[in-house]
Amino acid sequence: MRFTTLSLATILALTSSASAAPQASQKQLQDWQVTAVGVFTPSGRPGSYPWATIRANVTDPNEINLGPAKSDGSNVIVPGGSQGINCEAKWFTKGESPLGRTWPCDAVSNGYWTLTVLAGSQGFSPTDFKLRFTHVADVLYQGAEYTGSFKAVGSFKVGDNLSGTCGGSGVCVWGLAAGKNPVLIKPTKQ
Repeated sequence: MRFTTLSLATILALTSSASAAPQASQKQLQDWQVTAVGVFTPSGRPGSYPWATIRANVTDPNEINLGPAKSDGSNVIVPGGSQGINCEAKWFTKGESPLGRTWPCDAVSNGYWTLTVLAGSQGFSPTDFKLRFTHVADVLYQGAEYTGSFKAVGSFKVGDNLSGTCGGSGVCVWGLAAGKNPVLIKPTKQ
C-alpha cells in the first residue's frame, strides 16, 4: 500500500488531535461530610429574642475537574476539601418560615456554598428537617469562566442524629448527637 505525503500527514494530524483530546474521567463523587449542625429556637415569651437559627458546616472532599480550558486545553481543577462554613438560616419566628429559602455560607475561594432548609419527615420542625447544601465551583482561568454545581441533602432529626435540650424558659438548643459526626450525604452534579 502506498501513502502519499499528504495522506501520511493527514493520518498523523488526526492521530495527534485524538490523543491530545482531554480524557473525560468521571470518578464517582465521595460523600460530603456534615461536621456541625446547630439549632437555636427562642422561648417565644413576650419581650424575648424572636429569631431562630440553624447553622451548619459541610466539607466536599472531591477534586472537581471543570473541563479543559478554551485557551490552552489544560484541565481547570478546583482542589478537594472545600468547606461550607457557618451556613446559617435565620428567620423571624413570629410568622416566617425558613423553608425553601437560600442562605449563604462564609466566602470560599473558587466558588461559593449555600444552604436551603427543607421539610423533614413530617413537615418542618426545628427537631426534624432536611438541609440541602449547594457547592458551586466557579473559576476564572485566562479570561474564561468555568463553573460546576453540586448538591446534597441530609436529614436531621432529634433521636436520630440530633440531640439537645429545651430549658425551662422555652429556649431550645440542638446539635449533632454524640457519635453522629460527621453525617455523610451523597452529592450529585447539577
